[in-house]
Order: sequence, then structure tokens, then C-alpha cells
Amino acid sequence: MQKFPKVSRQALTDRFVRALTAPDGRIEIGDARCRGLSIRCTPAGIKTWTFAYKLNGRMRRITLGEYPELGLSDAREQADERRRQRNGGNDPRAVQDAERATQTRAVLTFGELCDRYIAHVKAGGKISWKTDEGYLKRPKAKFGKRPAISVTKRELMDYFEEIARTSKSSANRTQSTVRTMWGWAAERDHIPMNFLAGLKKVGGKETEKDRVLTVDELQVLLVALGDSEVEATEIVRLALKGVLLTAQRPGEVAGMMVSELHDLDGPTPHWIIPRLRTKNKKTEHTVPLSPAAVDLIRQALELSGKYAKGLNDKPVFASRFEKVTTLARHSLSRAIRRTLDDERYKDAFAKFTPHDLRRTAATLAQSLRIPRDYVKALLNHKDDDVTSIYARWHMFDEKREAALAIENALSSLAARPLELAA
Repeated sequence: MQKFPKVSRQALTDRFVRALTAPDGRIEIGDARCRGLSIRCTPAGIKTWTFAYKLNGRMRRITLGEYPELGLSDAREQADERRRQRNGGNDPRAVQDAERATQTRAVLTFGELCDRYIAHVKAGGKISWKTDEGYLKRPKAKFGKRPAISVTKRELMDYFEEIARTSKSSANRTQSTVRTMWGWAAERDHIPMNFLAGLKKVGGKETEKDRVLTVDELQVLLVALGDSEVEATEIVRLALKGVLLTAQRPGEVAGMMVSELHDLDGPTPHWIIPRLRTKNKKTEHTVPLSPAAVDLIRQALELSGKYAKGLNDKPVFASRFEKVTTLARHSLSRAIRRTLDDERYKDAFAKFTPHDLRRTAATLAQSLRIPRDYVKALLNHKDDDVTSIYARWHMFDEKREAALAIENALSSLAARPLELAA
């Protein structure tokens, strides 16, 4: 049985507590008017209220607060309440712990919850944690400073529906990410429950995307990507053209690093996208580079040298912002939107996205009678079998044929005269 040292007891007064000192070591004085209540005082002058009680034959003690933030009368009221809890069969320490947990939960902001969740999935080895972080960015900006438990289901669903008005797929991805985070938070008692579980996606069922730029649109786009007056940096315009020339995903192109490039001066220039940067995350992907793609990469490296200084491995398409290396994928999307809004070009296009350029490149190759399997290999649409995991040089010549066909088609379009409507 735990035994507490005996303490002197007297009827405490505000005046006595205020003047209390302990020059020779910590002292503790019990309050004769309130059973179990004591005040401790250290040589440094720190005064702390405690409440001692017996439960199941054992003595226990909890801290109530510090003086003068907690005055004598309030300390007595707290001690009386803790005694009533003990008399009612509850452990005051357990009750206090629950109260503190509730208080912590009440002040945990939505933004802090997002940060904790991302730290959790990152530490757990989730490969796509950066994607989760991206989808949480917008809701974090809207609800970030509010206590997480104050955000209601109606508010979140209204917000997802707001996103769906411009992008159903983005709304669905955001809803899915927040729902998963909400479930994780509920399991850890950061919030009472996951009220997003089981709800239908606000964006509804997504249709398969099939947007492909027409020959006329593509011809205008090539002109726009070479136009310095378009509201997009040259490095971003080069990256968009890189998506067309390589037929790779916009995020993969934007994240291209020098260490991923091989034999640029040789007969088989190619780009090896690391496993963790591919969509399937299973194997690296070898992309043959056409002469035009190699030339574009050299242009980009010359520009990127202005921003990416002092790095061991340099990005091909460097960001202008400090503490950021490669271009963000949304920089490409923003450039497309600005091109669509440009008075000189807006009438020449229907709405499209950076990923539609990849689909357009693949369609160009197929229109030139490149076999479907060659194009599929270039796009890294792999068969899910064991052989594909080991065949890292899989169909290199065939993929190169597709890449050269895309280059020839784009070169022909760029050489055609273009007249824009006044």
C-alpha cells in the first residue's frame, strides 16, 4: 500500500497561502477545512494544489492546479467535486484524465489533425502520402484554424459539393482522403465518430476520360507553348511540351531528375522513372527519348540551373520557389488554364488538362499505325505478371518507335502555317 508522508494541517486562508514560502525545501500543508486538499510549495515559490483520496484500499493523489491561477475557494470546490466522484464509485484520476483528453480534443484544430494524419501515413510507409497531403491542402485552408470537432458533416459535404461543381474527380478524391483521415482520427478519439463513413461520393460515378486534342487544337497549342507572352514561365511551357513528346504522366515529367537520364549523348538516350514515381509503384519505367525530347531537356536544364543551385541531384524542370526542387504538378494545370483564358488562343480550344496531352500523344502514335502494344508499353500500361517485374528493358525498340512517331507528328504540325482568328 502506498503511504503518503504526514503533513501538517491547518485552516488555510488566502493570506496564509499568499505568504507561504519554503526556503529550506518543499513543504506541504493540508487544509483542515477540506479533507484531502493540500498545498505544496517549493523553494522556487511554485505552489500547487493537490487532492489525496483512498480508493480500493490504496492512497492516490491528483494535481488540481497551481496557485494563484487556482485560488483557495476554487481549489476547495474542485476537491469537494473529486471527493463526490470517489464516493460515487469513480476514480477521480480517471475522470480527470478523461476531462483533459476531451479538452485536448476540443482544441485540436483541423489543420493540426491533417498534419498528424500525414505524419502517421508517412511514418507508416504509405507511398502516396504526398497525394494525400495535396488533397488535404484545400480543406485545410478552409477549416484549418477551427477545432476539428467543430467541423460538421453538413459543412464538409457542402464543401465537397462546391469542389464538384468544377471537378467531380477532385471532389471525390478529396472526400475519400478526408473520410480516411476522419476514420483514423475517430479511432484515436480525436473526434467522436467518423460521420463520413459510408456516404456516397458527391462527384458521383466518374466517366472514363477520353479528351484528345484535335489536330487544329494541337497546332495552336504548339504555337502557344513557344509564345513568351503566354502567362506561364518558360520552364512550365517546356514541361508541358515534354508531356507531349514523352507521353508520360504530367507529375512524372514535372518531377524528372538529372539522375534519371541516361545516354543523352549516345545512340539510345532514355529516361528511367524510379519505381516510387510511377503510378503502379511496382517497377521502374524506361522511356526512350526522341532527339526533340533530348533537345527540350537540355533547354530545361539550362533554365533550371538558375534556380536549382547547390543540389547533388538537379531537377530538369526546377521550381522558382525556395525550398522546392521540382515543379509542382498543379503548375502545369495552372499554365493550361491561363492559356485557355488568353484572348489570342481561347477560341481555339475546348477545355483540356495536362493529362489530356499524354492521351493525345498516344493517339498521335496510333494514328500513324504504331501497333497498340508499342503504345501501351510506352505509356507504362503493364500486364500484371511476374515477367513484367523483371523485364526492365521491356520493348525498348518498340517504345522508341512510338516516341519517334510522336516527334515526327508534332514536328509536322509545328511546320504548318497557322492563322489565328483576329
